[in-house]
Amino acid sequence: MMKLPESMTVRNSKKFHKDLTYALNNSEDLTLDVSSVVETDISLIQTIYAARYYAEIHSKTIRLDKPAGGAVAALLARGGFTTDLDPADSDFWFHGDLPQ
Repeated sequence: MMKLPESMTVRNSKKFHKDLTYALNNSEDLTLDVSSVVETDISLIQTIYAARYYAEIHSKTIRLDKPAGGAVAALLARGGFTTDLDPADSDFWFHGDLPQ
């Protein structure tokens, strides 16, 4: 499991990308814990979307340990990612249950 820190912004996106790439290259199944994230921006969402694509084309699995909440869910909503959410995205971010 990869536990993300409280702050996940563009300021630490390079390190997150490096750590995430390393974890995906050394595991067939990676679980992310985003529950501690309280400060975030679009770079987190972009990096995770890229990691999901990478995992898919390399027959690996990436998932969240529990549905996105707090700052991550709020960012997804603000960014328009929860509008017309496809089933794969709904399952990934919210384990199928979009927050109200």
